Amino acid sequence: MKLLLIGLILFCIGNNAFGQKTISNQKVLDTVSYRFVYDVQARVFENSNLRKSDEHWLDIGGKGICYYYSHWQSQAIQLMDSIRRYGGSVGDYERVLHEKGVEPSNFLYFIFKNYPQTGQLTVDYPNMELFQYQETMGQNWELVEGDTIILNHPCQKAACNYHGRTWTAFYATDIPISDGPWKLCGLPGLILRAYDHSDSFIFNCVGIYQNVGGDIAMMDSKRRVLKPAQVHKLIEQISNNPDEYMRAKGRYSQAYDEKGRPFDWSKIPKRAYYESYSSGDKK
Repeated sequence: MKLLLIGLILFCIGNNAFGQKTISNQKVLDTVSYRFVYDVQARVFENSNLRKSDEHWLDIGGKGICYYYSHWQSQAIQLMDSIRRYGGSVGDYERVLHEKGVEPSNFLYFIFKNYPQTGQLTVDYPNMELFQYQETMGQNWELVEGDTIILNHPCQKAACNYHGRTWTAFYATDIPISDGPWKLCGLPGLILRAYDHSDSFIFNCVGIYQNVGGDIAMMDSKRRVLKPAQVHKLIEQISNNPDEYMRAKGRYSQAYDEKGRPFDWSKIPKRAYYESYSSGDKK
């Protein structure tokens, strides 16, 4: 199942990447001052214990813009952009991925916090198309009893309900940065560890770097700007059957199984998502 999942991810990325304009052009938003590296364990399917590892980076900009993303996904996008610019194919991309040992990621979107203004976040979600949405930052945290030491930093415990999941977080009392992994933020210190009530998504900070340099940049490409719930509904449709989605857009698409038969997407279990935008899960 894991090999199948990786193949499906490559399929979706490949169709998206080689069907769009170059992503080399980027809009620079800020310069990286701090970088926090998180080891992530994420459930792949809703009713399965299968989890996938990933490496996520939280870049803190000097002007206050923060950028959260999968380092593995970022590497893959840079690689396929380079191959496409030199006239390569999806097959070339998959071959070079394997040769370079670049791991595929399930975390396909990019989060820009405090952008376009303080207290707002912008999500770019490239999947078949480049989707974008904006929403207000923050969660309603409750400080609870519990403390620990993470990477030699004293940490306090907090909990919240957010978009359908109950989260527990440990934030560093000596790192005065009110941010953390994924969309989690708003505590009086950097979140170094977080997990949801079902242990479907687990974040552990494993590296802290200062004076990093480099740009925080956003793809300067055409995108569909929608509401958060609209984007998540489209992403679910793509995940459930990317062939059907592309045909509805007037583009031919057909995946095949290992025996050369049209792939039956109904056999893929329901994907696990970090959040829900159904009516009862918005807070």
